[in-house]
Amino acid sequence: MDYVLNVEPRTITGRQVKHVRETGYVPGVLYGQGQEAQPIQFREIDLVRILRGGGFSQLIGLEGLDKKPVNALIKEVQRHPVRRSLLHVDFYKVQMDVKIQTDVPVQMVGESEAVKGGAVIIHHMDTIPVECLPGDIPGEFIADMSKLETLSDVITVADLPVPEDVEILAEPNAPVISLTISRKLAEDAVEEEEGVEGEEAEASEEAE
Repeated sequence: MDYVLNVEPRTITGRQVKHVRETGYVPGVLYGQGQEAQPIQFREIDLVRILRGGGFSQLIGLEGLDKKPVNALIKEVQRHPVRRSLLHVDFYKVQMDVKIQTDVPVQMVGESEAVKGGAVIIHHMDTIPVECLPGDIPGEFIADMSKLETLSDVITVADLPVPEDVEILAEPNAPVISLTISRKLAEDAVEEEEGVEGEEAEASEEAE
């Protein structure tokens, strides 16, 4: 397992939970298949490292609650609206032999010739919904940007490489990434068109 988080049971609940945050810990809850909701707490810095490493949609082993790590997924993260610090996190306990539904992030790789020319990227889907066993959750889906050569090119769900044991829950033809013309290119196109029209008008007047 790539991600492990040290947690401990939490006895402080309700309005007094602010005292948990004052000590550098974050309150959370663990629930799931056959699991009663259990209040827990953990060091904020430990989960921040996991989130920065791409662990938001990945299996996390929660250590400190049982003899063996508890396999769980992050289901919800509440943050402070200004400081963006962690306020509360919900974890969902999974059974390794039972399929679950989750979202997997899309990672762009490569370079688009159209983007080099000034086109703007449109992100239609930042994550892709999937169903699979917890141990088969992909770390990410790769979107090859080199396939976007013109403004009419689109990367769809069907264009993403998918592991054999993973079922995609999105429509195959749904757009993931597309391109649009940038404001500068649009303005240049208008100026060019106006220039052509001006030249044609002058040529017409001279002919008269």
